[in-house]
Amino acid sequence: MNKIKAIYDVVKTMKEKNEREGVLQVKVEKDGQQVLKFSNEFQHSLDGNTKCHLQSEWNCDGNEGKHESTTEFKRDTEHGCPFHRGFRHGRHHEHFGHGHFGHGHVPGFKSKADILLCFLKMLNELKVEEQGEKILFSIELDEAVGKMKEKMKERMQGNCENGPFQGKGPGHHHPLKGKIMKEMMLMEKPIIHVNAVANKNKEVEKVTITIQGSYEKDGLHETSATVEVNFTK
Repeated sequence: MNKIKAIYDVVKTMKEKNEREGVLQVKVEKDGQQVLKFSNEFQHSLDGNTKCHLQSEWNCDGNEGKHESTTEFKRDTEHGCPFHRGFRHGRHHEHFGHGHFGHGHVPGFKSKADILLCFLKMLNELKVEEQGEKILFSIELDEAVGKMKEKMKERMQGNCENGPFQGKGPGHHHPLKGKIMKEMMLMEKPIIHVNAVANKNKEVEKVTITIQGSYEKDGLHETSATVEVNFTK
């Protein structure tokens, strides 16, 4: 099937949805032991009403604990893209308007060309297939897109230093303070698989990202992570 048409149809359908509900789950293992488990049961509506039920468990280098909370708030939908703002609570807005572009640091032609080449390579390597009434998307991010992963690494390191682990408000004091994410950024040549499933109505039902790799820090450590989003509405 035409992969560009399939991507266009799915993105257009998700953009036009008035409500989004689902569950985000994250699991991280280090040397065969689970060090972090996190879930976010979320509800987003077009009028800005958002509800998140958060649960987390961690056990890493002597830091062990659990946290559970429910947050309800109303987002500003008067400005910007509602689809984009639907994820602002997760700090994804820091990549737009507060990064290199937001402070006047416009990348040159070579940098733009690198980004374009990475995008075209990913598009070329993306596999799209139909299985019954489902559309399956899959891709493996290898070292050929290393430059893109380096930029992701820089941004994720920034979030670890200034993100939710470092927050000053109630419920934002996490004892790990981004330690797990920083250690994952040390992985050499990680293997990253991204898979998504859309239904016959071109609605995304599930997205799964798996990361596996190792790094040297006081010995060799094997690390893996799974991120899964299941949309229920």
